[in-house]
Amino acid sequence: MLTLSWMLANQTALAMGWFNKEPKMLQTELSAAELQKLSIQSGWSDDDPKLMMFEVGNQLSGPIFCTGASFEFKDGKKRNQAFEPKLYIPSKNARRVSVRDINKPSLKSFGFSCLCMKYSPTGPCEDPFKK
Repeated sequence: MLTLSWMLANQTALAMGWFNKEPKMLQTELSAAELQKLSIQSGWSDDDPKLMMFEVGNQLSGPIFCTGASFEFKDGKKRNQAFEPKLYIPSKNARRVSVRDINKPSLKSFGFSCLCMKYSPTGPCEDPFKK
């Protein structure tokens, strides 16, 4: 009876992943080199001069998700804009997103904050849904 109880407890622990030998994936911010592999095109809407639109292309080996954008204006002010929901971009694909109240004449620069899943901080982006 004791052996049967131990076997059932062991199977439950295995099913719950307590003794899983597979390495865990880490949510990691993209490096400067990885950010260079994204194609980010931007522009303003013809209908709304304060609506800045972006198309982000992902040429990395795995999917990425962008959490937001940061903007610096010519008057020295800065603005961070979170994307809700986050912008998910599969490998070898592109997605579009827009941000309101960005006036073209006052914008100095912008940047994106994007992450991906990796087995190590220096490894390539991996698809967490592929086995």
